[in-house]
Amino acid sequence: MTEDIGEVRPPLRGAIIGLGNAAIHAHLPAWRRSEAFTIEAVVEPAPERAELGRRLLPQARLYPSMEALLSEDEVDFVDICTPPCFHAELALAACGSGLHVFCEKPLSISTERLKEIQHLADQTQRVVFTVNNWKYAPLWVKATELIRDNQIGTIQSIALNVLRSPNSGGGASDWRKCLEIAQGGILIDHGWHNLYLILSLLQEFPLSMAVSMESSSGGSPGLEQTVDLVMRFPEAEARLHLTWQASCRSNYGTIVGSKGSLFVNDDHLVLHSGDSRRTRFDFSEALSAGSHHPEWMEPVVRNFALEIMDSRYRGANFRETRWCSHLINLAYRSNRDANCVTEVCNPLLETLD
Repeated sequence: MTEDIGEVRPPLRGAIIGLGNAAIHAHLPAWRRSEAFTIEAVVEPAPERAELGRRLLPQARLYPSMEALLSEDEVDFVDICTPPCFHAELALAACGSGLHVFCEKPLSISTERLKEIQHLADQTQRVVFTVNNWKYAPLWVKATELIRDNQIGTIQSIALNVLRSPNSGGGASDWRKCLEIAQGGILIDHGWHNLYLILSLLQEFPLSMAVSMESSSGGSPGLEQTVDLVMRFPEAEARLHLTWQASCRSNYGTIVGSKGSLFVNDDHLVLHSGDSRRTRFDFSEALSAGSHHPEWMEPVVRNFALEIMDSRYRGANFRETRWCSHLINLAYRSNRDANCVTEVCNPLLETLD
């Protein structure tokens, strides 16, 4: 859902909340290239990060807290780049003040918090938008195009693997190693992206899920390091393997259809068609190369603008966010219940009352 929204004048004024690595290396480059938005303020309580903000955005106003921003400034939207534990409360505060919200994943893994956010967004007619950027990786754009063009027929199975070495990531302050701040381990960090990729490819909802998780002996209790997840759909099965305990970084997998298959191998795709032909598609950047991928952010920013400017598109991203959160909650429940098969209910059928 990326369309030309035309030129928006004047650009919407925004504030970045939390000047960590994601804000600096992914979000800020995309805002700078957009004609629809401009960043005019930064909220950053840490003095050294605030000073960095002063150097990167010399014209921006700096604030030590969200409360100070909301009481002293006038902006149209906020870009929440803090660790996950702060996302929901900041989104509620911004939305309640009449601001649109652009937020790093996960927006929230709490069903109740998501209902509150949606209710407030509906009341104030604001857009709340999560950064689901992986589907705009050139490799995934091409894979989706091939599947939509019926090159492999009806999808029968998807198997995706995400391998990361110990101590990967961590954010500017190594916050991913703390359960209270990160809200979860690799299931939230990498699983979120792969869940919406799977849903986007299959275009249907799962019927059931089974999950097993492992934590490292020296890590934070409850912070899963390895996840194996199986989802069963009406006509397909999806398997997801995620680990922070690998000896290398890699993203790979296979999508099998009724007429052929697609092999995903980090920086290339191989299409196996029904007549035994093989076609290879190469990409300049591997999926596992780095953590920020600023070039994938531009379509995300365009779709944020589209939801703001055209009510026909509003809510599409939030529906995807609710599904990701719902599936992650079910995955944790399945793991607590010793890998039992958990029936999946559609969270979008629930009322907000």
